[in-house]
Amino acid sequence: MLKTNRSLFLSFFILFFSLTAFAQNKFEGYNLFLDVPDTQKAATCALRYSAPTTDITITDLNRSTPMKLSSCGDATARVTQSNSSTAVMRASSTNYKWCFSGEDKRYRISFKGDSYVGQVTYDWIATPETPGIYNIKDFGAVGDGTTDNTTAFKSAMAFIASRNGGTLQIPEGDFVVGSTVALPSGIIIQGISGITTGAPTNNVVKENPSRIRLKGTNRALFRIGECVENIAIRDLELYGSSNENTSGIEAVGAFMSSQNFYFERVVFNNFNRGFYAHGLPITTFAWQFDYVKFNHCRFVYNRDAGIYSDVINSDWKIEGSMFLNPKRTPQQNANSMHFEHAGDILVSDTYGGGFTNAIGGIYLDVTDSAAITVINSQSESMTAALVYNGAVLPDAGDYSYPIMFVNNIFDAPIIFKARRTFVSTGNLYGPKTFRTDERLRVYSTGDRFCYDGYTLGCQNAMSSNNFDKATVVFMTGQPDEGMVKGRSTFFGTDVQFGAMVQMPSLLQNALPAGKPNGSMVYCSDCRRDTTPCQAGGSGAPAMVVGNQWICL
Repeated sequence: MLKTNRSLFLSFFILFFSLTAFAQNKFEGYNLFLDVPDTQKAATCALRYSAPTTDITITDLNRSTPMKLSSCGDATARVTQSNSSTAVMRASSTNYKWCFSGEDKRYRISFKGDSYVGQVTYDWIATPETPGIYNIKDFGAVGDGTTDNTTAFKSAMAFIASRNGGTLQIPEGDFVVGSTVALPSGIIIQGISGITTGAPTNNVVKENPSRIRLKGTNRALFRIGECVENIAIRDLELYGSSNENTSGIEAVGAFMSSQNFYFERVVFNNFNRGFYAHGLPITTFAWQFDYVKFNHCRFVYNRDAGIYSDVINSDWKIEGSMFLNPKRTPQQNANSMHFEHAGDILVSDTYGGGFTNAIGGIYLDVTDSAAITVINSQSESMTAALVYNGAVLPDAGDYSYPIMFVNNIFDAPIIFKARRTFVSTGNLYGPKTFRTDERLRVYSTGDRFCYDGYTLGCQNAMSSNNFDKATVVFMTGQPDEGMVKGRSTFFGTDVQFGAMVQMPSLLQNALPAGKPNGSMVYCSDCRRDTTPCQAGGSGAPAMVVGNQWICL
């Protein structure tokens, strides 16, 4: 009985080993490829396809096992073994899908793309039992800080695009990429930490544990093109080995809009432009790139700008983020944010700054825009807090869309060079912060134009030209405070009251001296038609004319 059991066990073990050793993995996909051109003359989506009649070459990546491929799917999608290490297949003529089975976990596929991309090569992985979440190492990536992982990243993007979306995990490692990788719709790229390389964490290791590092110049790490939507990147550092015309993420298109992009705890470190969106000249740069959110991101030492947008964009939100700017020089603008043609921009809880001995560029540089709102934000050690129409374009600016500042701290210059409506509430500005002309229309409520006059002793803090030469429509008053001279509430031109106006009532001997011409009160014991006002009457309106009170 014991001998029989041993024989059965041995037979079962041999059968199990045989099935495991020669288990077939299923590989499936389409003749798709990802590429973002910049010379198209018509709509060209980033995700495109070759015809199903295109020959696809399969190459064995593991020569230690025999290459035994078999077809799956319909009869028109056949696999033909060329030799011991290569095979050729075509996609189905009915559903355009190709499929084969093999013993390995990964094979290389290559086929001809279009005139923009040329030959396409990917390392394709077997379809997992539970698709949806993938690891970049499954595609052959090595995070050793030296190996070029371009093929692995391009392969991962194409594989996830073939399934219309998925999550790509970036584990611990320094993953070097040597050329631009196009991003597909529906992808989530998930790292493990949003810490900046070199951050003062008091750890011996000063690098972000999972980062993707761009090698070379004159290129972007990731690229987003036309017809792309719903991309999210989280807990990851994008790092540039050079800031010579490089970008962490570049979005470029012309005809078909792209939308819904979300970046959370992402570090854009040491690029020329951390995030760069622009349209192509063929559509006069009027590409729609909308619904973009930056949440708790960091933009560190980006040479030209942390964020640079030259598209007709709408609904961008920069929240809880920080811009650490390098020193502004003739060779580098060192700006935090630059918008050429902005629409519906919200900046909240966001800081931007340089250093006392290395002043940065412009916190918010805008050429033309629709509504812009900045809330609870601050800049420090910058050349300017806001510059509007620094290029002095003749058609920039209008009064339709307000720029609104709420509860911010800005002491660097705020410069307007175009028509704008500016609504400012509860902000703290430095003295003589604004440099404008009469085209700026100002509505100011509860703003401060220096720091606390009792504790910091503002110097030259208050003056009659807080908004320089702007047209002030309304501005709330402020009493004297320490070294700060107060001012009254100001109503601009064309003021119309919908009810009676109650002026203060004073006795003739209490009419204050030194009030500016045009000041008015009601003198309760003055005689009418007296200059200067005289007591002994039943009351009269009083006004300062020629630096004295006259009764009307």
